[in-house]
Amino acid sequence: MKHTKKCIGLLVAFAIVSQLTNPVTGIDAAAKPKLSTKSVKIKVGKSKTVKVKNAKGYKLTVKSKKKTVATAKKKGNAAFVVKGVKAGKTTITCVVKKGKKKVNLKCTVKVSKDTKPETPATQTPATPSGPINQTPAPTAPTTEPTHTPYAYIPPEPINIELPTDVPAKYRETADEAPASQRGTIETITYETETYDEGNSVKMSKQANVYLPAGYDASKQYNVLYLMHGGGENMNTWLVENDYSGNKKMVDNLIANGEINPLIIVTPTFYRPSDVPEPDGDFDLTTIFQHELRKDLIPYIESHYSTYAGGDVSDENLIKTRMHRAFAGLSMGSMTTYRSALYANYDVFAWFGPYSGCQGPGGDQDTEADKIVSVIEAGYEKGMPLGFLYCGNGVDDIAHDEHVNIMKKAVSMTDKLVEGANYAFIDLPRLERSYGGYTGEHSMWSWHIHLYNCLRVFFTRE
Repeated sequence: MKHTKKCIGLLVAFAIVSQLTNPVTGIDAAAKPKLSTKSVKIKVGKSKTVKVKNAKGYKLTVKSKKKTVATAKKKGNAAFVVKGVKAGKTTITCVVKKGKKKVNLKCTVKVSKDTKPETPATQTPATPSGPINQTPAPTAPTTEPTHTPYAYIPPEPINIELPTDVPAKYRETADEAPASQRGTIETITYETETYDEGNSVKMSKQANVYLPAGYDASKQYNVLYLMHGGGENMNTWLVENDYSGNKKMVDNLIANGEINPLIIVTPTFYRPSDVPEPDGDFDLTTIFQHELRKDLIPYIESHYSTYAGGDVSDENLIKTRMHRAFAGLSMGSMTTYRSALYANYDVFAWFGPYSGCQGPGGDQDTEADKIVSVIEAGYEKGMPLGFLYCGNGVDDIAHDEHVNIMKKAVSMTDKLVEGANYAFIDLPRLERSYGGYTGEHSMWSWHIHLYNCLRVFFTRE
C-alpha cells in the first residue's frame, strides 16, 4: 500500500547494508587475545581496569556473574573496568569476537571491605521515588562516602497474555464504540528548535493528542508518546492512515474496561519544510531526544491532566516516569531506542519498539551493550524498567537485526526478565480476510503490537 512504500524504501537500504557490514576477517593465531590479569583484588567502592591484550579488530563484551559483588563495564575496545560492590567473590567473563572467531576470557574477582573508619554521619539510601538523578557534591578524598547500591528486586510476572493476533472485536472490521465512548483527537502547536550542534534553529511544530471519552481535567492520565515511521507523519497512527483501526481499537479497549483511559500523543521527528535538515534522515531519530525532553513533554504535561500535575521540572518528570511510555514503528522504533530509552530513560518506564533497532549498518554488539548499560544504570539509581516490548514479524525487513540485538542484550544481563519486564513478540505471516498480511513491515502487524502494549503498559507503579 502507498503509505508503507516510503517507509519500506528507506529500510530496503537498511536490509542490504546490514548484510554487508559483517565481513569475516582472518585471525592471527599467534596473537590470541588474553587478559592482563586473571585475578583481581579490590575494595568495596573501588575500581580496577583490566586490559585485553591483542584485541585489535575484535569486538568486546563483558559480564559479571554476580553483579551484587562486582560490576564490569567496557572501557573502549581493549579493556574493561571492574568495580567492587560488596565483599565476596565473582567471575568476570569477557567475550571477544572477530568474524566467526570467538574467544572467552575469564578472571576471578575478590572484593574486600574497606578498612577505613566510617564517617560519623549516617547515610540513607535513595528510594525509587526520590530525586534520583542528582549528582552528589564532591567530598574531600579523606572522607569518601561508602557507596550503597540499589537493592535489585526481580520484577514479578505480568500475567498478561501477549498474543500474535488481536481478537476480532478489535480488528479493522469491528464496530465503532458508542458515540459517547469515542475519544477525540486535537492538534497542538508547540515551540521548539532543531538542536543541531552549533546551529540550532527555532521552529514551530505540531502533534496530535488523543483524549479519551469523558476526559476530565480533575483526573490524572497516563501518557503514551507514539511515533510514526519513515516518510510518514503525525497522522499515521490514528488519523488518515489508520486503515487497521487503531483509534477504534483504543476506544473499544477503554469502553470495554480492558485498559484505563489514557492520553496518546502522536508527534513527528520531521521538521517543517522551511527548516534546515540534518545530514541524514536517520539522524532525526536521535536528535528528536532534545525536542522530546525540553519542549514536547513539558508542553503536553503542562497543558493536559497527567500524573505530572503541571509540574514539568526534571525532578517531577523523573518521579512520575512510571506513568509515561514511548513506542514507535520502523524509524519510530529506532526513535524509541535512541531518543527515549537511551537518552530519556529517567522520564520513561515503558518502551515499545516495533520493527527495528539500530537501522542501516552499525555494530550489533555495541547496540546490545547500550541497551543493557542504560537499563542496569537505571536500576542502580532506583529507576526500574516498567516493560520493554519488542515487536517484529517473520517477514519484516527489519526482523533479523532486531532479533539478534535483543538476544545479545538478554544474554548480557539479569535485568531483562522474559514475561516480567520484557517480551519479544514475533508475528507469523497470516493473511487478513479483509486485505494484507501480519508478520510484514506494515500496520497490520503494528496494530497487533499496539494492542499488546496498551494492555501491558502502566500495569505496575
